[in-house]
Amino acid sequence: MCLNMDDSINLSTNMSYADKADLTASILNHNVSFNSTMETSMESPLPKLSVTLTDAEIKKLRQAQLEDSSLNESVVSIEPALIENSSQYGISDSVISMDETVEVAAIEPREEVEEAVPIEDPADYFETRLVELSRRCWPSSQDAQHYTKGCCWSPDGTCLLVPVHLDGMHVMELPADLYSATTLQQTRQITQLKSAVHVPESGTVYDCVWYPHMNSQQPDTCLWLASRQHEPVHMWDAFDGALRCSYSGYDAVDEVMAAISLAFSHDGEKIFAGYKRCIKIFDTSRPGRMCDDYPVKAAISCIAQTTEHPKTVTCGNWSGYIQHFDLRSSPKQGPLFTLGGHKGGITQLRYAGTEMGEWYLFSGARKCNKLLQWDMRNYKEPLVEFKRNVNTNQRVQFDLTADNKWLASGDTHGLLNVWDLAGDRDPAAIPLHSDCCNGVSLNPVFPIVATSSGQFHFVKNAAHTNSSILNGSTIDADPETELPEGDKQDVVYENSVCMWWSGRSE
Repeated sequence: MCLNMDDSINLSTNMSYADKADLTASILNHNVSFNSTMETSMESPLPKLSVTLTDAEIKKLRQAQLEDSSLNESVVSIEPALIENSSQYGISDSVISMDETVEVAAIEPREEVEEAVPIEDPADYFETRLVELSRRCWPSSQDAQHYTKGCCWSPDGTCLLVPVHLDGMHVMELPADLYSATTLQQTRQITQLKSAVHVPESGTVYDCVWYPHMNSQQPDTCLWLASRQHEPVHMWDAFDGALRCSYSGYDAVDEVMAAISLAFSHDGEKIFAGYKRCIKIFDTSRPGRMCDDYPVKAAISCIAQTTEHPKTVTCGNWSGYIQHFDLRSSPKQGPLFTLGGHKGGITQLRYAGTEMGEWYLFSGARKCNKLLQWDMRNYKEPLVEFKRNVNTNQRVQFDLTADNKWLASGDTHGLLNVWDLAGDRDPAAIPLHSDCCNGVSLNPVFPIVATSSGQFHFVKNAAHTNSSILNGSTIDADPETELPEGDKQDVVYENSVCMWWSGRSE
């Protein structure tokens, strides 16, 4: 079903509230653009009116509130008994898989969906040595080198998103036996990761980001954004890999530009896309080319934002500077301030959570052996400097735990560097990979670390130069022998994604 703009306006003004919410969910599932005037929440659209009450009316209102509160308490007191006897009511406390959620939602959609409950007593990170849980490797040849380009856990901790060079993007699920695990059994075998969703895009994926309120039990929220070379920003479905919609940025000659960096606002209503000369702000509910432009003077390589200041964004650029913009001010005023300190272009920015204070900013750059922590209340110089090995132009990720106690980062030597932010500043270097550890992502719910490895290697063609490079060593070939076209030698470098248990073990 296709809706034009006039139809959407008529629907938004004539339909009831519940009908609008159902129509919005249906439109999202069918990849149809809808008007931003349609209501997508269940809150009352009526404004709050200012009235004056008499003393008698106020007393009567308070009495009604007390009666309502006593009624709510009586209802709550019954809930534990229902939970204890949940088996006789057909309620299962096991984790629902993504496929089961799709089938149930397609047959009998619910009005209210219960969110997944995390572990009540989660184990702390890095209490003991890391134990490998699962692994996935990609073969690589002289013609097509496959290597990972980072990894990222979904906000609910159930899915891992991994972009792979020349092999698109993969979504891998957390092994089912780990959902209820508080300790790791030593008898557990290493499982082989398989792609639950594979988007086979060719070319280079510049950036990808999860929807901030993603929940596997709510299919409409299971999505991510990705920017690819010569393509607009695409929104992908995390259940079946379908293309939901696109957000297109155009240049002065009306040609599609590829976004270099992406970020959602914390409420998920806005999309910030960084380009070479501007920041484009899209409305998530309005796919297409309509957006707000904020001109800048350098290419935006990464974007970060705090919940306390939703009208401002902090951006890194390829010139090696961090700039803070107020989107309410005129672009002619430029950034509010500019931070230096890195030798190369900024590759990642990350604000700490509310427990540490959202004014702490962490930054990393390419070909720069420093991770910097900034206090945005006094940003004249970095607050702390962390050392890591980064000698390539690729993005080497870092991440923070949910409680902001641990900082973890990969490096080009295959090490996982871990810092205790509340204690010793010296890193614990853990050798995990034989090649560059380009991706690190800490699960927000479980004590599980995901790492990815690989990078591009310049390999000479043995058919023309009579030599090839395997695992960093040169192997000479017979000058009179030429390899057939279909018999190319594999490039033996580690290109993998792994999951590691970092909590308590038995």
